[in-house]
Amino acid sequence: MPAFTMNLGNLCLFIFVALAYTNPVKAKKVVCYYGSWATYRDSPVTYKVEDIPANLCTHIIYSFLGVDENTWEVKVLDQYGDETLRGFERFTGLKGSNPGLKALIAVGGGGEGAQKYSDLVSSKDRRDTFIRSLVGFIKRYQFERVDMDWEYPGKTGRASDRDDFVALMREMRDAFQRDGGGAWQITMAVSISPQVVRDGYNVAELCKVTDAVHVMTYDMRGNWAGFADVHSPLYPRPSDPPNYSKFNVQDGTQLWLSGGCPADKLVVGIPCYGQSFTLTPGNNNYSPGTAAIQYQGGNPGPYSKTPGALFYYEICTAVQKEGWTESWADGAFCPYAYKGDQWVGYENQRSVQMKMDFIKQKGFGGAMLWAIDQDDFKGMCGPKNPIISTVHQNMKG
Repeated sequence: MPAFTMNLGNLCLFIFVALAYTNPVKAKKVVCYYGSWATYRDSPVTYKVEDIPANLCTHIIYSFLGVDENTWEVKVLDQYGDETLRGFERFTGLKGSNPGLKALIAVGGGGEGAQKYSDLVSSKDRRDTFIRSLVGFIKRYQFERVDMDWEYPGKTGRASDRDDFVALMREMRDAFQRDGGGAWQITMAVSISPQVVRDGYNVAELCKVTDAVHVMTYDMRGNWAGFADVHSPLYPRPSDPPNYSKFNVQDGTQLWLSGGCPADKLVVGIPCYGQSFTLTPGNNNYSPGTAAIQYQGGNPGPYSKTPGALFYYEICTAVQKEGWTESWADGAFCPYAYKGDQWVGYENQRSVQMKMDFIKQKGFGGAMLWAIDQDDFKGMCGPKNPIISTVHQNMKG
């Protein structure tokens, strides 16, 4: 009997220690944004709702819903894809085969602009109309959360945006408590620009009424900077110009922490695309932060078809099969690649892993990806969905 008692005690101690080390905190969020226009891309990279790796995500976000500036109700931006092809319903239908998955609708986005949202929040009647129509939309299509993507409060120069945005979010929260029985939630996608944060966000109050804050820690460099560089640097570097010294993941998230936002509400953004550049003629300096550029952006990719941007599967294909040289930006902890006069800064599994370590170290709420349709979902360069899979493996608890 004494021997048995001792073994049982040891067993209990082993189980306790194992649980403590294998599940020290609750699983973190893996927030997957889906750009619905990806359904129109050329074969073989046409990306439908059914291509979403919902088993790798805790939250999926359908982008975007808009606002009608005449009625101030929500506006469907792509009636054919969203309604005729039943994009909304197929999207929320993914919850059926993925228990615990949360489906959100994003309102806004860069294409919607800033002015109409400034006009919307400036009037109590307009806010009420918008919220009523949003509640009806959520009920109709069985979404359960809303992600506000106003880009950006204060951009129009209206100083009242800062307080009016808080008013909208509070009133939305009250309506969701009433009409959604407390089950509906609100998130928001936000800038890390010190000026935008100062002019557009009452950080402490917004973080009180939202359930998560999706920090857009990418696009921190681009052709507007005047030099080629990675666009989602993890840390500042001594070589950063003064006006870019705070544009990095560490300082961007610290800005929100310092404003009074709890760490576990911050969800750090990971891009699945790169910012690309065309270097000046005869240039042989490929160093990030100093490589001289022309201003038309990098050449469009075969599928992205947009100057200045390449999807991850276009970048990894260029590196593996088209002779591009891949290198590493020290300090920023991001890869970049170049060939001839073309240069691109991006994320890969190595850099994403470092960002996951950073998120866990800081106690942040998780990671979000813009956008999952830009990851290597076809496995052109190896296993499918390498960026999302790296995030999932680290955030699942």
